[in-house]
Amino acid sequence: MSASETAPEIQVRLQEIYHELPEAMRRIADALMSDPLLGALWGIESLSERAGVSMGTVMRFSKKLGYRGFSDFRDALREACKVRSEGAPLEVLESPTDVFWALSEVSRRDQENLGRLLAAVDRATLESATQLLIRSQHRLLLGRGVSQVMGQIMAFNLTQAGLPCIAGIPSEFSHQVANLGAKDLLVVFSFAPYSRETVDAAAFAKRGGTPVLAFTDRADSPLAKSGSLVVVLPSEDFLFSYGLSTFSVLSHAFAIAVAAQDPSGTVKRLKAADEVGLPLYMEHWLPMQPGAIRVTRPPRPPKPPGS
Repeated sequence: MSASETAPEIQVRLQEIYHELPEAMRRIADALMSDPLLGALWGIESLSERAGVSMGTVMRFSKKLGYRGFSDFRDALREACKVRSEGAPLEVLESPTDVFWALSEVSRRDQENLGRLLAAVDRATLESATQLLIRSQHRLLLGRGVSQVMGQIMAFNLTQAGLPCIAGIPSEFSHQVANLGAKDLLVVFSFAPYSRETVDAAAFAKRGGTPVLAFTDRADSPLAKSGSLVVVLPSEDFLFSYGLSTFSVLSHAFAIAVAAQDPSGTVKRLKAADEVGLPLYMEHWLPMQPGAIRVTRPPRPPKPPGS
């Protein structure tokens, strides 16, 4: 039996096409071969960083090897590591099930991503984005999947700060964007792999003269082409999931900056919102806790005689 017949499948595929790979994809292969055991644990973002390429290149690399996507590619890499260890499962490759370990790891990665966020963004871009949000008459926030969740988070924070926003529904992109004008703002979110609907909506808005504020992961992403202003954010990965902590912090920062433009108006709006929402809350359902603030309603005026 030849060596190629006993080698793991992924190793055979790499050997067959290595010399045909573009330079960027060779760097991915080199990063994996330098430490395949740890490589089996890397997410798509970690691998792209170590190889110095975009996440889109990692996705194309996975498909170049014949896999449907990065997830299938990493499964094959894990299987290759098991073969190297003579079939015995490698404990280091087992997904941890301890929730406290997971909490510690997520917290660590979130702290790292916050540091990367501060290094990636600059004051001028954030200030320009804040002014775009403030000056706009209407604000529509669009995204698909986790990007839609980002839009909902930002819409909530900005509305609380006095800038009403609409978090768009993906299936209604065309109708929503078509109603925007030059005094409005389309805020779009998309990260690799990019949503065609979001990219098309941004391009449509640009053609119609509507300013576009784009949040994406690369300055040369498909979304950036239509952006009047582009905010490049480090994306996060954790075992195939996408963390929202970093973006939530940024969204909160935008809301604070917006509220600071009109402090008295913000306080007035919050008080008005409390008055409107007071009948909706059922605080008597829960026992009062020490230190809690009890909500007192003003007494009803007496009815006039004869009523």
